[in-house]
Amino acid sequence: MTTAYEDFLTYLRRSVPYYRDLDAAAELPVVDRADHQADGERFRVRTGDGQDHRLSSSGTTGRPLEVTLDDSAWYAVNYHFFEQIRDLAGLPRDTFRRGAPGVVFVSNKPGRPSFVRPLPSLDNALYLRLQLPESGQKTLALYEKFQAPVLYGKPTYLLDLRAALLGQGAERAPWRPKLLLVSGEPLHPDDRERLTGYFGAPVVDALASTEGGLIAATGPDGTTYRVLGENVRLEVLDESGRPAPSGRGELLLTNLVNRSTVFARYRTGDLGDLETAADGSQRLLRLRGREPETVRFRTAEVPADAMTRAIGFLPGLADFQFVLGERDRALLRWSSEASCADPGALATALREAVADLLPGEDPELEHCARITPLGGKKRRFLL
Repeated sequence: MTTAYEDFLTYLRRSVPYYRDLDAAAELPVVDRADHQADGERFRVRTGDGQDHRLSSSGTTGRPLEVTLDDSAWYAVNYHFFEQIRDLAGLPRDTFRRGAPGVVFVSNKPGRPSFVRPLPSLDNALYLRLQLPESGQKTLALYEKFQAPVLYGKPTYLLDLRAALLGQGAERAPWRPKLLLVSGEPLHPDDRERLTGYFGAPVVDALASTEGGLIAATGPDGTTYRVLGENVRLEVLDESGRPAPSGRGELLLTNLVNRSTVFARYRTGDLGDLETAADGSQRLLRLRGREPETVRFRTAEVPADAMTRAIGFLPGLADFQFVLGERDRALLRWSSEASCADPGALATALREAVADLLPGEDPELEHCARITPLGGKKRRFLL
């Protein structure tokens, strides 16, 4: 009996133009976004029935990539995704009711419409995509009305929702979700604490993408990620630049679900520690995304996690970002909570926290209203 991965490899070599010309014994090459953008049609299989759906990646880490999905992949991305999350999170089926809010996705990305659609995989509960009102004045009334068991979005989207609700006098969220579902950017431990403290719900952190759909996810408040083996197979690029089933490095994605635009040994750009068991099951022991493991300053090198622990939990701080690059002096951008009564004292605490880790550094401080652009992807360290 062939595995799903072996069946997928047979399909590639038989049906996908890019792979048909490979020698039967040749390993699959490693590809990346540039390959797909330069020669995208050779990675596509036309079904001829006009049923392919189209998606475009967000473009927050480069030029957007257009992806076609067949009906099965379209269902997996839009519906089966949430069934898998429900199972992984251990939510009872009766958590979701036909016609009632089931999942609310929060967005701050400009120009995107709000909409509602049923989720057949969750007993036809409703999926609501809600754009945060620009003024923030209607946010409290909106979320008092649509109290879904799952609140979903990038961490920065949910933090913006938290800030808007706090700004309208809601010291705690107007309802308590069963689950916070985040994906799309790294979830830093200080941001996790802000979200769980305010919404009073556990977090499932998911790795998902336009190219891969749902790739991996933690359990509620978990720290390791189960790779969804029915959806994808992961590898890592080892130190020699070759694919390996386990190890630390850049993750390579093979999407087993989408047979329209094919992604096989596709460089994701995300860094992580992958473990593949003897039975083929996989998990990510750690997921760093695009963030560095260590940060080199002018006078010393420190673990990124140590910097987050030292700075991220300071009372009154909302966010921070270091800008290094070719600068002679590090720039520390920071933003404060609306409740911060004394930003000057917080700036002093920031300097002292940096000095404790890096006595030789004297970063320039820049107080910002916000750091991550609307719809953007959070980066704590710009090198």
